[in-house]
Amino acid sequence: MFKSIFEFYEKYIKRHLSREEDEDEESIDNDNPQVKQMKILGASLQKTHLPLNNRLQAALSIGILSFTGGPEAATCAQDYIEDLVHFLNRTLLSDKDRIIILQSLSGICYNNVTNQRLAIDLQILTTLVAILSTRNATKMKIKVKYWTCYLLNILCCNNISVARRLNKAKHLHTSLIYLSERNWYGWPKNYAQVLIYLLGFEKQIRSL
Repeated sequence: MFKSIFEFYEKYIKRHLSREEDEDEESIDNDNPQVKQMKILGASLQKTHLPLNNRLQAALSIGILSFTGGPEAATCAQDYIEDLVHFLNRTLLSDKDRIIILQSLSGICYNNVTNQRLAIDLQILTTLVAILSTRNATKMKIKVKYWTCYLLNILCCNNISVARRLNKAKHLHTSLIYLSERNWYGWPKNYAQVLIYLLGFEKQIRSL
């Protein structure tokens, strides 16, 4: 899954960065090229006058760079988590665009506890649970839910308090059972099933 994202990074992001405006590059004084690239992308993400597609492309690139660029890049990405969570909460955002935001946040939060906590403090758990609770089952909406499960795994796999909160979320168990029974072809794991175990739902079933 992330192999394809890394290939995307190699093929598109470096070229995208080389085309950034000169004034953006001159305004960033940092010896770390990963951090410099991150700040250029962040500036594009936060420019409200840019077309939505441009900002979403920057969002995806931020997630990939955070995943591939080491600790400094991941730390720099903290500055854009709030923007991404706001994007995720946009009611008019298409499913395809929502997947891009989920992918970006997954890359930013992957293996970075500080970034995970910041996203949680911004009430992202409520948003993610709401996404899983929607009844619409179109192919694209199911894909949104797959990425939601993946991000939830990142946020709760090493955080017992988050797992306990999710365990109490209304209808989440039912949503996960439904998703766990679907075809996760192309994914390394059935992340809905993994969540069922992480959140203790499997134990609840056996105790009944």
